Amino acid sequence: MSINVAVLGATGSIGRQTLEVLSAMKEYGVRPVLLACAYNSAELIKKYGDRRDITVISDRGSGIAAAAKEYVGTDLLNRAETYAGIDVVINGIGGLSGVGPTIAALKAGCKLLTANKESVVAFGKHITALKAETRGIITPLDSEHSAIFQCLLGEDTDSVSKLILTASGGALRDKKREEIAETKAADCLKHPNWSMGVKVTIDSATLMNKGLELIEARNLFGINEVDIKIHRQSVVHGAAAFKDGSLKIYASKPDMRIPIAYALSMPKRYKLPFSEEIGLEAVNGFTYTEPDTDRFPCLKLAKVAADYGTDRAGAVLTAADEAAVNAYLRDEIDFYGVSELIEKALERFATGPEIADVYQLHSITDEVKEYILESIGGGN
Repeated sequence: MSINVAVLGATGSIGRQTLEVLSAMKEYGVRPVLLACAYNSAELIKKYGDRRDITVISDRGSGIAAAAKEYVGTDLLNRAETYAGIDVVINGIGGLSGVGPTIAALKAGCKLLTANKESVVAFGKHITALKAETRGIITPLDSEHSAIFQCLLGEDTDSVSKLILTASGGALRDKKREEIAETKAADCLKHPNWSMGVKVTIDSATLMNKGLELIEARNLFGINEVDIKIHRQSVVHGAAAFKDGSLKIYASKPDMRIPIAYALSMPKRYKLPFSEEIGLEAVNGFTYTEPDTDRFPCLKLAKVAADYGTDRAGAVLTAADEAAVNAYLRDEIDFYGVSELIEKALERFATGPEIADVYQLHSITDEVKEYILESIGGGN
């Protein structure tokens, strides 16, 4: 029996690795039938143009005559009917534009495999309610949340005392604060362990990625006690501590294809071309330290947002970070300008009416982004 898969963000970091996994799993009946991207549909058409069973959706047409069905307009991804005949939707879209497809996939009754943390951080309570209403399935793809997901399988969450997420520390982990202050975005993109997209790699350097993951873990698993540890080797990805004093950890080499493959094949685990066993000796000599929120204040700000316990605060945090990181990439602000802008946005917008629907979500996030632009002199 075949499993029909939609890959959203198919030309991004998660998307490319997903397509590699799907290629490796084709003998198990797992096949892509819908591929979506923002601008690079020509890349997909060149690769899959002779596949009449594949649909490509993008913001801009490829201009290439091909047998594959091609549609222009990624707003199609926000419609449940787009996913008719789809079994699994993989949401590898970055940013708040991934919220609509998250909702549509659940309404369509698809199994949702998501790396779009912004949906869960900014609209988590609504998504949790929709999941319950539709009896939907959400499986996380991020290595840390996949690790926690696997540690909690078969467990009673009331027996959990806390969750532990690990962080590599990012590209600036060994620099002093005064050195970090002078760091340009290009330096932050030199991640020591992982190959990721631009935005998430900057977030790794500021530790905001781990702050967003903390909120995501709370919303996904319904457990508020979440610790962050710096684990430079990136082999232990997460752990669950239980009230009886036991601890379950998940370890693998740092390779996103592993959690992607597991999410597609669970409960089975297949040996694939990139599979590489690790033994007990692989976890010897590892270090776990506390994150330094003086050098990396974004993590502290994320914890402040998490303590509001609202989608509104998560949405403000997400939008402010997205806008501030873009400004940093344009060299309009320095490294610590990112956290300063996020802090101002939280102070101004985090308190207020809770977000009632997706329209209000986009309204508040647009307002936050406009505020960030005005704060750096980029507004009208």
